[in-house]
Amino acid sequence: MQKQSPMRRLVLLLAFAAVATGTARAEPGPPWGIPAQPAPPSGAPRGEPAAPSDRGPAPGPGLPVAFAVNVPFAWPWSLAFSAWVGMNDHNAIRANYARYRGPLWAIIPGMLESDGPEEGDIPPDFGHTTDLSVGWDYFPRRLLDGATLEVSALLRLNRLRDRIDSMNVASAEQFTNIYGARALVGWTWRLSDWWFLALSAGGSAGYERGREKVFTGYDFSHNPPELTREGRVSRVALSSEAYLRVGMVFGQ
Repeated sequence: MQKQSPMRRLVLLLAFAAVATGTARAEPGPPWGIPAQPAPPSGAPRGEPAAPSDRGPAPGPGLPVAFAVNVPFAWPWSLAFSAWVGMNDHNAIRANYARYRGPLWAIIPGMLESDGPEEGDIPPDFGHTTDLSVGWDYFPRRLLDGATLEVSALLRLNRLRDRIDSMNVASAEQFTNIYGARALVGWTWRLSDWWFLALSAGGSAGYERGREKVFTGYDFSHNPPELTREGRVSRVALSSEAYLRVGMVFGQ
């Protein structure tokens, strides 16, 4: 019996080693050199993978930004600049600056009858109208592509002198400010990933204040013969509106 005691101890030691080795394989640790993460407490809820989001990019400035100018052939009498800042896939803010000498319906006949854009060929003889506007643009298809709807606030500054004689006396003057709003509908063509062409038309309504002189006719019994009426104005102002822009878009 005494000779079997060491053998029995060896068998017990080998059995204990086998149980320890099996437990270690059932719960493997991290690779060598990487510290082990503490196990969560018993009964604590296990984290679940986050579901993929289908909300798209968050709204805010910085998606697309676009810049455009009016067509170059109109620059002798009109210069305009527009900038769009996208808010999401269908909405943008457009800021616009335009400085022009007269409406197209009055400019084009004078250009056709003259040899070029000389002084007096384009009404008025002197001065400009300046437009400043900021508004909301909506694109049903996608930003800067397809149909366009705009509603904007408008400030129009008229600084015009016309029918100026040799003594630099004008028979027609307009120094007024218009505070109003305008609505436009149009279409934007994407010529490429970068270039686009935008055309819109509509109308504006506002309130005009300032001073003007209006030419009413001739009376050759007077010197000078031009008859004018001048004074301060305070009235409702209605106007047709249109623009044509060619530009580039970034960030889309």
